[in-house]
Amino acid sequence: MTVPQLQSGLLGSRERLFASIHGLSEEQFRYVPAGETYAVATHLAHLLRIERVFTERAQAALNEDDPFVASASVKNDDDPGLAQHLAVPQMIHGMLNTRRDLDALLARCDEAALNRAIVHARIGRMTIADIAVKMAVHEEEHTAEIAKLVRQVPATGRVIIPLTRRS
Repeated sequence: MTVPQLQSGLLGSRERLFASIHGLSEEQFRYVPAGETYAVATHLAHLLRIERVFTERAQAALNEDDPFVASASVKNDDDPGLAQHLAVPQMIHGMLNTRRDLDALLARCDEAALNRAIVHARIGRMTIADIAVKMAVHEEEHTAEIAKLVRQVPATGRVIIPLTRRS
């Protein structure tokens, strides 16, 4: 894949994610339906953490030759706690900043750089291109789960009054 194709995939996954959460209140972000373990906010905290980790790994691939990285899967248990400590706007801004970093990293890559890799303890060799694809696919998976949750959240008790300009 080329840099523009990778960036397009990342942009599309992010647009679909943000469209799925548009208009939710803080209460709706934190609502956990019966039988579920994650709220929408928990998914966002998880996506933020994972993308930060893999963006750092992509940077390591640019700076080093096939660096070994341990799996972060055991830290997934911390995502509900992280979601409770961060406000939703903090998570959204963190996600935007991390994606900007990943986009900037990709923009610096030529074909040879896209093929630089890390060696992941569980997954094996992952190129920078593989990492970008993984981030888009991972975000799409969570967007699908978020869409299920959004269909179950109760209506908000808040009224949103749009701001209008005075003439």
